[in-house]
Amino acid sequence: MRLRNPFKKILLNDGEPTGEIDPKEMAARLKTAMGILKGTFYEAERGRVAYERMQHSETYQDFLKLSNNLKNMDLAVLASREEKIAFWINLYNVIVIHGVIALGVRDSVKEVWNFFRRVRYQIGEHFFSPEDIEHGILRGNRRPPYSLLRRFRAGDPRLNFIVEPLDPRIHFTLVCGSSSCPFIDVYTPENLEQELSIAAAAFLNGGGVLIDRERHRVSLSRIFKWYGRDFGFSQVELLRFIAPYLNRDEDREFVEKNAETLKVAYQDYDWRLNRD
Repeated sequence: MRLRNPFKKILLNDGEPTGEIDPKEMAARLKTAMGILKGTFYEAERGRVAYERMQHSETYQDFLKLSNNLKNMDLAVLASREEKIAFWINLYNVIVIHGVIALGVRDSVKEVWNFFRRVRYQIGEHFFSPEDIEHGILRGNRRPPYSLLRRFRAGDPRLNFIVEPLDPRIHFTLVCGSSSCPFIDVYTPENLEQELSIAAAAFLNGGGVLIDRERHRVSLSRIFKWYGRDFGFSQVELLRFIAPYLNRDEDREFVEKNAETLKVAYQDYDWRLNRD
């Protein structure tokens, strides 16, 4: 897909719906289908997913047909908080990878100007971009980093679907298509609490927190710089949020004991395409 107009919105599910699917299962079905697609094009010898080879495959066409069914969905059926969070996390992770495939991204989503605001899905009568889902829905219509404006203005009908209060563990589940993103998984309403805790532990112990005792310092994922207020109103609260998810007793105790005096640095963010 060529992008002649860098400001144009890009509707990814622009075909006709093909059938009825249980709305509560829609995002999980899409996430599972995307997993099958990635598995089909995984190159073991190179340790990468060949996104560039997907567009003309039958598996991708099947995925497109499935995504078109979002147009038949009534978001009001997502009644519980758990249903909403699981649905929107799964959908965010699907739409980002769908955008990577559809737009022929080679190395980084930064190749497409304003990627996270431009690609979008139609769900029922409404349209949602990754930024709408992350900041408008899952973060309870909070401002994105470095922005003065909220995603949804007063009177926007999409305000009816926002999730409140914010669960900061969503930041360990959302995959932005880069190497520094969290691990991808399918989330379910039935086991959401456990899944969010597992996601937090996996992200933090997988490099999201690096401890340097000699320098009395911790190095954190840049996610914590961008969204620090989601985790607490101070650096101390942030560190005390992190500590319980650390696997090693000595790390957990060190951060908890020294939360008020630790120096905090933030890691560089690797925007290169996540090939796993």
